[in-house]
Amino acid sequence: MTVQLHSGLAHVAPGDWQALNSAGRVDRSHAYLGFREHVEPGDAVVATLDDERGLLAAVHGAMSRSDSALFSHPWKMLTSEQFLRADDDSLERVRAEHSALVDAIAGPGDASEQASRLAAVLGEALVIRGFDNSEVIFRQDLSGQQRSESALRLVEYLQDRVREGLAGALVFPFVSAGNSELTDVLVRLGFQRATLTAVTFFDVSGFRSYDAFLAALPARYRRRYRIEEQAMDRSHLHMATTPLRDSFSRIVELEALNAEKYGGKPDRGRLGRTRREMAERLDTAIRIPVAVSDDAEIVACGIHLVDENSYCNLVYGCDYAVEERATAYQWINFYDPLRYATSRGIKRVRLGFEAFSAKLQRGARLDPRETWLWVPDPGRQVALEGLVKFLDERGSGYFEQFTVKR
Repeated sequence: MTVQLHSGLAHVAPGDWQALNSAGRVDRSHAYLGFREHVEPGDAVVATLDDERGLLAAVHGAMSRSDSALFSHPWKMLTSEQFLRADDDSLERVRAEHSALVDAIAGPGDASEQASRLAAVLGEALVIRGFDNSEVIFRQDLSGQQRSESALRLVEYLQDRVREGLAGALVFPFVSAGNSELTDVLVRLGFQRATLTAVTFFDVSGFRSYDAFLAALPARYRRRYRIEEQAMDRSHLHMATTPLRDSFSRIVELEALNAEKYGGKPDRGRLGRTRREMAERLDTAIRIPVAVSDDAEIVACGIHLVDENSYCNLVYGCDYAVEERATAYQWINFYDPLRYATSRGIKRVRLGFEAFSAKLQRGARLDPRETWLWVPDPGRQVALEGLVKFLDERGSGYFEQFTVKR
């Protein structure tokens, strides 16, 4: 078997990659991962394992940079107040404990620059991730033992490259706790683990219609669905879909308006280039549900990806100047995808990270993700332990409370 390092999927033929994605998952596809390389500002990294049969396994990721988004930058995740999971009464105490742990690694400094300080000490990280998961992608015909051996070979190879200076750290930020083939390898190779975030999803396997899915929900969820459906019926909005290319400018504008609503500073030119690249690469895998006003104006939209087995909610966009836009959120993010998925035998509607309350209130399931980190310097690895343990305790307790509430 041979391991090779590639600077992006352009160096791996789409036909060869297909051996790793015979199930047709859109988020493992050559097109989608190639699109992620366009989105991520850091250099792309692909490690492949092959033998005489062709590709056996691979990992895909990118180098973090100062301008990497929060969920693609481990040091931002370790220093973001979002992942402290503290309420108003405990925030100051938790913030002080957290800052002291960061200072123990990076030295005393400005709390607003903690991520930069960690990057200066630890180096930027090689981040292995896709849409909502960090994984080794295997040929489907490999046995369990072959998958474990392949994962070990790939991760060891990446550790060697990091030791040689490829990156300051190797991080798998979103590993499913049930992925024992990978987690066993990460434990064996000295990675540290913290539960920082989670994904949510609807399991709609076994339901042949939306009504059948709705009937199986507990009454408290069904009541919310009915109330919100009635609100949409009373509004002056109606649901439709549009090709991305046909409504390109409006979709980009709505995405930017939504980002600004929550404190972002979107670059509309960059957003436009990103969506054009997406349309070029992913084409028919893209689905754009929209809420349209009586005067035919698109008020809100989703940017979603679909394959035969899963429906992925990527982005929401909205014009908050429209009074009745509130009902659009529920339809675009929940009720329209659920109708679409159940009518086509799609098994899972995947809702991405965070914003748990709105999703769980409608019957979605919570799936915590584990962040696994490794740095080559033993002293710095030890220095990370206190911070990682602190955040793991905060995150694990937080998600246990969600489980109890349900």
